[in-house]
Amino acid sequence: MGPGDTFVSRFGHDAFLVERAGLPALVYNFGTYTEQAIAPHHVLGGTLLYYLSVDYFEHTLRIYRAQNRAVSQQVLALDAVTAESLALALSKNSRPQNTTYHYDFALDNCTTRVRDLLDRELHGALRRELGAPSPYSYRDHALRFTADDLALSFLFDLGLGKPADRRLDAWDDAFLPDRLAGYLRRATVTDASGTHPLVGLETTLFSAKRAPVPERPPVREPYDAFAGATLGALLAAAGSRPGLRVAFGLACALVGASVGAAGIFVLLLLGTHVHPASHRNFNALVCPAWALLLVPAGLRVAFGKSVPWERVSFIAASSALLAVAGTVVALASGQASQRVAALCVPLLMGAWLGVRRARRTI
Repeated sequence: MGPGDTFVSRFGHDAFLVERAGLPALVYNFGTYTEQAIAPHHVLGGTLLYYLSVDYFEHTLRIYRAQNRAVSQQVLALDAVTAESLALALSKNSRPQNTTYHYDFALDNCTTRVRDLLDRELHGALRRELGAPSPYSYRDHALRFTADDLALSFLFDLGLGKPADRRLDAWDDAFLPDRLAGYLRRATVTDASGTHPLVGLETTLFSAKRAPVPERPPVREPYDAFAGATLGALLAAAGSRPGLRVAFGLACALVGASVGAAGIFVLLLLGTHVHPASHRNFNALVCPAWALLLVPAGLRVAFGKSVPWERVSFIAASSALLAVAGTVVALASGQASQRVAALCVPLLMGAWLGVRRARRTI
């Protein structure tokens, strides 16, 4: 199933379809959850519980059509014994005492459950085929699936730490529906009839009216650098003009609020168990929470209050230096922080240079 409109459906979905002669076609869905299961304390604590549900195929297809989500079908060319064993394993897994599992977005989700169960029934043959390196990292996938949403894409880029930049092998890369489908399309299986493609037939059951997910994340570094440098230069220039005191002060406050809030967001992820991929995140330095102190300082400048220039200059300078140091450390360690840094560092540098000029002219 292709992506949907909601956050939880943005990365697509996978399920098993079991068809038996004379019986209703059943969909085994590992991506089912309750509202209670995704409550904030479960999200922050990393204790999400999902479960396997079973539904009629026609009902499932109607749901995805109504949500304008693409549906494709890969018919697995399994011998009768393997097919029966797989169907039996799904039936056992759907019993009430066996349905729940601890959900992990990358390591244990609806797609990895399909991948792992299929691999077990093929006695490890699928994993042996998926040992080659992949061209993707977890960050790449997050950014390509959010390519149409600038704000969400930035939050993913900001919140993912160094672990998200590990280059995946094909097995780990098959944690998303479109990637698993691609690998299954090329996989082979050996049975009594010889070696043949694992997927015997592939059909599109419903074509969604939405843009396809790009194969690679969009290249945004030049645009981020241009935006950051332009806004930073304007901020630095405004500091030398007494007539722009109000605008300069409010801009400093806005920069401090934006960068500081981004830093708080990163610290929140670092201090919780949302996901290990959000840990070891040097964006906590690239976007220092310390910059929040620019908010009251900027407001004092804007509204003509007595300004403690030495303190304001120290806050601006230390925020900028923290961002520069964080960028160097992040990039040297292998974390892809260049897009976040391209926006935040010039803004903080512009605030610092503007404060230095304002101190002499205001």
